[in-house]
Amino acid sequence: MLGEQLQIFVRSPGGARFFTWEPPSGDTPIAALVESLRTEYPRSQHGPIDLIDESSGKLIDPDLSAQEMADRVLGIRTGYVSDALNQLEALRRQEGPAFGYRHEPGTSTISLDLSYPGLDRIDSLDGSGIVVKGRHRATLILPSDFPEKPPRIFWQSSVFHPNLAVDEEVWPPRYDWADAPTLLEFVAALIETLTGDLYHVGRRFSIRRRRELNPQAANWYRRNRQPVAALAACARQDRHTPIDGYPLDSVSVDWELQGELSGSDTTVFVSRQAIDGIPEFGGRCAAWLIGQTGRHGQADWLYVDRVTSRVGHGLSGAPINAIGILRGPGESDPQLEHDRPLPLDARVRDGGVVLRVDSGDLAGYMVEVDGASSTEQAPQPPQASGRPITIKGPSAEQAEETIEAAEFGAPPEGAEDAGRLFARDLEAPICMYCDIVCVRSEDWGACADCGFVVHAGCLHQLGGCPNTDCPRSVLEPRSTANP
Repeated sequence: MLGEQLQIFVRSPGGARFFTWEPPSGDTPIAALVESLRTEYPRSQHGPIDLIDESSGKLIDPDLSAQEMADRVLGIRTGYVSDALNQLEALRRQEGPAFGYRHEPGTSTISLDLSYPGLDRIDSLDGSGIVVKGRHRATLILPSDFPEKPPRIFWQSSVFHPNLAVDEEVWPPRYDWADAPTLLEFVAALIETLTGDLYHVGRRFSIRRRRELNPQAANWYRRNRQPVAALAACARQDRHTPIDGYPLDSVSVDWELQGELSGSDTTVFVSRQAIDGIPEFGGRCAAWLIGQTGRHGQADWLYVDRVTSRVGHGLSGAPINAIGILRGPGESDPQLEHDRPLPLDARVRDGGVVLRVDSGDLAGYMVEVDGASSTEQAPQPPQASGRPITIKGPSAEQAEETIEAAEFGAPPEGAEDAGRLFARDLEAPICMYCDIVCVRSEDWGACADCGFVVHAGCLHQLGGCPNTDCPRSVLEPRSTANP
């Protein structure tokens, strides 16, 4: 009504309190209301604040004007979608292109894109076979009382796994949300499930055993425990391999000393992404510090490239390229059990990073400076394990003709008998590993033993052929039993 003060009503979590907010003007953004609520719900205690329209249940965009929310009743959610997205963003920065997510504004639904090796079954006229696929999708749904209650996760991709199935609600085996109520660890456990580091097959002849989502996959996993473990090790190792010789071989990156270089003969270098990720991970969960070690003259050095969650439920121990541990909240045991000694120990204390090398506190370390030169040499793909794979494909001239024909619908320039019709196969091959079209001839090849069409980069990254029946399979050695 004209002349009346604009009001917005806000209900506290649980409904125990009720607030009214009178904005200075109708153009004032809802973000100002969120800032006003900080006096009652400080970030240090409650995390991010989300506002929910109680009539529709949808999230409110902070950029909306107060006029658009006039006389509405909004509910406060603390530690809800914003906090979840912050965790997923922290994970994305550490995992790089292997992990992605998409959030539909106004909902609590999040799509996950996982580019990690996992198994799938392909049926054809020639029979069926198990192959390694490198792209997978899942849908994450957050309940309104998240994180007190766990998220729901629905698998969206075809997969050959005892505990994952397309269009089914799934859960990482042996993972308890009450013990680790963070998306950082939950998604890490989901990735370990996909790659075969986590799976549950029960006892074959137990009457009371828990039923797997895919009993056929459970039988195959029982017979092929060793190659499944090899696939999991490949995923953990190759995904996080830093540049050989980095950082000492780099001439275009600046390093800034934090503290002073005293008290240890070991110099620690920490990448920008790692120094950003340590407080985010260390304040929520335990993690591995991924990197490499080296020696320069008489001095040792350590390089921390990134951080990855130390879920602690996997079948294998520390990743082969782990050089240290990041302690989670309340983790103070001076001797943590893992399968091999690691030189670096990190924790978050009073918002800062504390490092120990070989049980001694480190007085200072080198941190990568923001805005490093873009001319720095890009990281090279990890070296493939096992025997090399010969890449075969069409000649550059043949590929160019195919591309031109596909673009212009005509035979290549200079072709003889210009008035004739030429039949051409314009369908580009699809990579068996990542399901993406192979466009240029230099991008694709075929396994020399089985003929599977795969991107050259995918073969290099996987370290073997995705066809598990191929002698060059990344799963060698394997059982010869049929799935």
